[in-house]
Amino acid sequence: MRYRREALRHLIVRALKRNPFTAGQSIHVMVRGEDVILYGLVSDVMLVPEAVATVEAVAPFLKVYSRLRVRSVKAYT
Repeated sequence: MRYRREALRHLIVRALKRNPFTAGQSIHVMVRGEDVILYGLVSDVMLVPEAVATVEAVAPFLKVYSRLRVRSVKAYT
């Protein structure tokens, strides 16, 4: 079972890296049973649903949970 989980994780990570919107983001993937958990930091709030949609395209039979956070940008004036 661990082999399948690692193979699935690898496919998901590869899909996130191939997506031009999520490629440069700090997104980590955890697979637990039928659940995929995304965690890390992204640069824009719109990248959260993009990352989830990318995972769902790879594994539509799994539940995807996002714990992604948006990096805060401090404005210096």
